[in-house]
Amino acid sequence: RPRRGSAEHFVHVAVELTEELEMRVYAARWLLPVTSPPVQDGAVSVEDGTIVDAGSRKDVLKAAGDDAEIRELGDAAILPGLVNTHVHVDLSWMGEDPPPTGSFPDWVRGLLERKAVEDPERARKAAQAGIDSMLDRGIVAVGDVSNDTWVVPLLVRSALEGVSFQEVYGFRAEDAERWMMAAAYRLEILAGNAEVAASGKRWRIVPTAHAPHTTSPQLIRMLAARAAASGEPLSIHVAESKSEIELIRDGSGPFPDLLREREMWDKNFEPRGHTPVEHLDRLGALTGGTLAVHCVHLTQADHSRLQMRGTTMVTCPRSNRTLGVGTAPVPQLMAQGIPVALGTDSLASAPDLDLLAEMSLLIEEHPT
Repeated sequence: RPRRGSAEHFVHVAVELTEELEMRVYAARWLLPVTSPPVQDGAVSVEDGTIVDAGSRKDVLKAAGDDAEIRELGDAAILPGLVNTHVHVDLSWMGEDPPPTGSFPDWVRGLLERKAVEDPERARKAAQAGIDSMLDRGIVAVGDVSNDTWVVPLLVRSALEGVSFQEVYGFRAEDAERWMMAAAYRLEILAGNAEVAASGKRWRIVPTAHAPHTTSPQLIRMLAARAAASGEPLSIHVAESKSEIELIRDGSGPFPDLLREREMWDKNFEPRGHTPVEHLDRLGALTGGTLAVHCVHLTQADHSRLQMRGTTMVTCPRSNRTLGVGTAPVPQLMAQGIPVALGTDSLASAPDLDLLAEMSLLIEEHPT
């Protein structure tokens, strides 16, 4: 149980609210409705697991009546459960031995080398610990990204809900059809899992492109078309590093060599001078259902594209700092009305899965 007064305690209350079976009033120094201004000396009343009232302590207690049980939380804040919009639970085992940082491509290389020797049992235990740690920190929903199926039953078995984005990647155009078939097979396997099937509307499982520097234009276009036809979301890493910018713009930088090492390079790839955001837009992958993850290196034209398409930008401040890729222009995007969400990324590039710590760094980076 988190220490009262700690940041973890503040959000832990939101998880407890869903477990109540009779009328109870929670009162605290602060109530943060999020959709309206903070309320000092606030309270919420809960009946049969449902929040029935929220507002000032005085008003909520009056409406609840004399029979309601009152729980005084003291110098704490009550707020809704948190949403970790971008996380890789399957990489939680790398928290014990993260890839060395340096250049972004070198970090990617280290990550791939570690995945090649992944111990399945160790990975499962670490993933479960990662899920538990998010619940302990008040996270109730996630956008989890993985390129394998084994983590999905762990997610649906937990109290979390959200979307499992099954990553698809492959940079050679000639392999695009094969990778789409492989993705369909993954979805078929998961659809046949009893626990996944029983999760109902709590979980959606959808395929998505990994990133412009790992996924061919042809494959991105196929995945975008599928998402448009089914009404499903996409979650795509984009504009995370300068190396990605170089590859998409003119085929330069270190990524071509890395792709050759992995036997993924397409000798027929034709860069067209676009930014990664424009690249996705021209392929139909930038929509109101797209989560554009990282978006560190953007032009003003990119801002306009995100705004025009209604795309949500997801920032992972601590991962960006760890990898040395830069700071996302969050205030500028918000000033243009572009939705901004928050994610922790994975333990391969963040010390823990704590959204409040992400918020803290975000405030530090953008204090005004």
